[in-house]
Amino acid sequence: MKTIFTFLAILLPLVAVTMWAAERAHATDAGSCYAVADADARAYCLAKAHVDPSRCYAIQRADLRSMCLAEVRR
Repeated sequence: MKTIFTFLAILLPLVAVTMWAAERAHATDAGSCYAVADADARAYCLAKAHVDPSRCYAIQRADLRSMCLAEVRR
């Protein structure tokens, strides 16, 4: 029983730190999208960063829009 508590005491903080780091990386990715000059590429970047397929519909190029929808919907 002591082994289980020791394992959980080590594992839970590691999971929390990993989740925090993933959230911070996600926020950084979205922020860097606003520096992209091309509007279609910026919309594609934001759709992937926010995992939001509705942002793909702002893309004018049909081929890039299709690719965006396929990748973000996964």
